[in-house]
Amino acid sequence: MIGVGARDNLSQAEDFVRVTGSGNSLLMLWDSSGASWNGLGITSQHRVIVLDRFGQEIDKRASPSHSWILDKVASTGTA
Repeated sequence: MIGVGARDNLSQAEDFVRVTGSGNSLLMLWDSSGASWNGLGITSQHRVIVLDRFGQEIDKRASPSHSWILDKVASTGTA
């Protein structure tokens, strides 16, 4: 699982990782240009897009629950 921060600034992204502990379970990347979000059609925070190993979108959700994320990871066989 990979998280991509964009649209704020790097210090805000680092604070998010520190406060949420998301860096413990996700590889967190920073995109200062925001191009990754634009390319994926992400318009606001707390979006999850599930892609298969070929980069095809399987599902997406705004503000998903932890159980939804775990179910999606398990269903892709990457857990």
